[in-house]
Amino acid sequence: MSAWAIGPAREDEAGQVAELINAINSIGPSTKPVAMTAEIVRRDLLGERPRARLLVAREGAGDPARQGAGEPVREGARLLGFATAGTIYDAERAAEAFMLLDLYVRPEARRRGIARALMAALAAEAAAREAGCIWWGVDDGDDEAMEFYRAIGAASEGGFTGMILAGPSLAALARAA
Repeated sequence: MSAWAIGPAREDEAGQVAELINAINSIGPSTKPVAMTAEIVRRDLLGERPRARLLVAREGAGDPARQGAGEPVREGARLLGFATAGTIYDAERAAEAFMLLDLYVRPEARRRGIARALMAALAAEAAAREAGCIWWGVDDGDDEAMEFYRAIGAASEGGFTGMILAGPSLAALARAA
């Protein structure tokens, strides 16, 4: 397999990012997600005010050991995976925190260190910003993800159930304000 490297996505990769987001959104039982498009990626993740951080893994983009060393990015490189994260405030640590929103690597590209490299790049950015932690949830039954997260040193917070308020419930509560 050819080498790969981690870095920010470029505008000409918006279609590939949308494809990867649609792939992760199709996994597991959930409500039908909005179909991601290149236009939405450009607007929300690559525009002037991105709504989240977006890192990608590019195949054929150079030596992964030289990430960030000024090695040129080959035009048209295939994206193998991505990570998105948002910034939140963690009152428990009295510090900024990163919330990992999505981490996905194409099935045929797994077990090559790509997910670890995406998480390492995100951790480096968090450390540079003096963030107190990176936080994320894992879907029940996603044993492959749990195994990976434990392997990079993550631990369960224990006794925690993720909750979400969305759609009609979110609208109803907002109307009550």
